[in-house]
Amino acid sequence: MRITCLGAARTVTGSCYMVDNDDSLFLVDCGMYQGGRQIEMRNRSDRLYRVSDVKGVFITHAHIDHSGLLPRLVRQGFRGPVYATEATCDLLKVLWLDSANIQEMEAEWQSRKNRRKGRAQIDPLYEVVDAETAATLLQPVELDQDRKPFPNVTARFVTAGHILGAASLHVTLENKAGRHRIGFSGDLGRPGQLIVPDAEVMPRVDTLFMETTYGNRLHKSLPESIEELIGVVQQAYKEGGKVIIPAFAVERTQEIIYILAKAYREGKMPKDMPIFLDSPLAISATLIFRQHPDFFDDATQEILENGQTPINLPTLKFTPKTEDSQKINEYKGPAVIIAGSGMANAGRIKHHLKHNLWRPDCHVVIVGFQAQGTTGRQIVEGAKSVKIFREDVAVKAQVHTIGGFSAHADQNELMAWLGKLVHPGLTVNLIHGEESSSLAFMELAQERFPEVKFQAPQWKEVLPLEPMPVEGEPAAAAAPTPDQLAARAAGLRERLDRIGQFLSKDGSELDLRALAAMERALEQAEKAAALQ
Repeated sequence: MRITCLGAARTVTGSCYMVDNDDSLFLVDCGMYQGGRQIEMRNRSDRLYRVSDVKGVFITHAHIDHSGLLPRLVRQGFRGPVYATEATCDLLKVLWLDSANIQEMEAEWQSRKNRRKGRAQIDPLYEVVDAETAATLLQPVELDQDRKPFPNVTARFVTAGHILGAASLHVTLENKAGRHRIGFSGDLGRPGQLIVPDAEVMPRVDTLFMETTYGNRLHKSLPESIEELIGVVQQAYKEGGKVIIPAFAVERTQEIIYILAKAYREGKMPKDMPIFLDSPLAISATLIFRQHPDFFDDATQEILENGQTPINLPTLKFTPKTEDSQKINEYKGPAVIIAGSGMANAGRIKHHLKHNLWRPDCHVVIVGFQAQGTTGRQIVEGAKSVKIFREDVAVKAQVHTIGGFSAHADQNELMAWLGKLVHPGLTVNLIHGEESSSLAFMELAQERFPEVKFQAPQWKEVLPLEPMPVEGEPAAAAAPTPDQLAARAAGLRERLDRIGQFLSKDGSELDLRALAAMERALEQAEKAAALQ
């Protein structure tokens, strides 16, 4: 029993853990690395994933940093089952296609650039056909239901409260020596988050893999963040400027629409201020959200029961086509523009930043995590200019970083979730966080829970798991090692020598046939030890 950390080890992206239980090898998540060029090169580390040996994959939720490399595995020949909740499966179908289109376009752009320099062309990580094939492998799984997908493996999804359909994963591995129970937190949402229910606690585990995206900081409260966002919109309306929101297509976009819709119903939104949702992917995801009210929390379902629409409002305008997107930049009045990507490093948001980032009456609202090396991270850290489409664009806009919308639990919320799983002997691997975040959380958690072993694994680190005896059942005897067999043989020979010496001194008759049989058994034991 062992687990190899193939991603999100001392970094936030690329979540992937290879679980090896002798005759059952499978992956938990298969995420894409996002950020600078150096870390994105890991996306092409094909041999690490042992595609020919992988029997199946569990996806905790649809975000690309947890799911985006699955089509790459398909491109390499993987055809096993992919388990996820029903809502996650629906989201993955559109997310993978969108990602495949991006991979093809970026590879073509880089190849044209390389050809001009006499360099080799670039192959995409995967293509649309790979994403389409990956979608056929999806197998929807219900929450809180045990299933045995592989020999000696039992798995259960538990609500994680992060995005629509997100889950933590509880896995039990078994062999002759016992069992080992493992928990994968996936990404954990905040208590009281909009739209989705709170995270639930999984059954007892022996080893836990726990995210620490915000392990070193605290968020603003959600009510404060909502008030701040509505205040920014009202200010931009008075100034006649635009509100630019780089938003992740799944969950963050829908939460922002939810907030603006509620403000509109309460008379806090200008009635003639358009809200452009300028992302084909986010539009598709929003429609999928509306199709899965069974994954909503009680508060959101109550809005539906009252005949209102929680993820819609009269001023919301979808712009799926490229020409619709281009017309937004011709619009002269105040407006809210929600576009992807969430870290401002790809997609239509780059065009809107290029047209507005240099305007003092523009407001850029950052509502999600910004990884190192991304345009969004540079803006948050106060860059005077950023490069967009190979052009330096001055940052004159008013920048607002509103952390209360995060779909990730903060330090206190992570600690509270962990506290319900703590028991003596538990091992906790802190993952899915930048190194400073994971180590800061480890220091605090170790002080608070001294009976627990905490560690922050490295990329490609292999973590052995010790089988635990099942309660009420004796532990299976482990097969002796070659050194143990040799020691036993030497001990037996020594005992036989002492017996022979005693008998010869005593003068008693010795059963030579019995002694010869014992000697033959001893020789066979020695030979067996030599062959091990």
